[in-house]
Amino acid sequence: MPNKNQRLLLPAVAFLVLAAVGFDFGRRTMTGPAPKPAGRSEVTAVRSDSTRRSTLGGRAVNDRREQSRERLRAEAARTFLGAMLLDTDSMLRRWPDERLARPLRVAIVRPGQVQGFVEDFVGNVVWAMSRWNASMPVQMQSSSDSASADIVIRWITQLDSNRTGRTDLTWDSRGHVRYAVVHLATHTPEGVLLDNRQMTALALHELGHAVGLGHSPSADDALFPVTRATDLTDRDRRSVYVLYDLPPGSVR
Repeated sequence: MPNKNQRLLLPAVAFLVLAAVGFDFGRRTMTGPAPKPAGRSEVTAVRSDSTRRSTLGGRAVNDRREQSRERLRAEAARTFLGAMLLDTDSMLRRWPDERLARPLRVAIVRPGQVQGFVEDFVGNVVWAMSRWNASMPVQMQSSSDSASADIVIRWITQLDSNRTGRTDLTWDSRGHVRYAVVHLATHTPEGVLLDNRQMTALALHELGHAVGLGHSPSADDALFPVTRATDLTDRDRRSVYVLYDLPPGSVR
């Protein structure tokens, strides 16, 4: 627990500790084996058919992307997805549709030797999960097995680069998120211990990244880089809803 001096420091820090909650990505592109070579006549026939399919497929992709852009423009006032795309190379990243029927397994790993960790922090994360679950079609469910989990949450004493949270995502070339690791710091970069309110705000923010959301430009939102929100705003909820209502992948 923080001493009296630490409690007095917390308002002064004013969540700058949480400010630069990091959003680091790891990317893995999944590809299949190279096709076997074919004879000349077979190549000619396949090339013609493949060209036709490619043209039709390209039109479908362009139509889908245009529809996504139109939807994003229509939702601009109620979501921060448009601003988010500036940081994601115009790609919508989220968990695939198949996970809508199967909850994401979230392993909350209690640390062995992390200074400042308290059991209440686990409750803060579970509460944050419930708030996201109430706002999106994909659901998160606690799991005791970190080896088979889709999202792993760990605590550490401090992070570098003036931040208190970091989410590492793995996604494929289609924009499907495949794995997420969330790190939550128990202390600010200045060494001030986080309280339950701050840990709740931090968990809301990082779990938003874990389901595919980027940063919001609005200071009220849980996904604002300098997060202060201890609950989701309507814009947070609408953003994750629209994200999962649109197909993943590039909208460019």
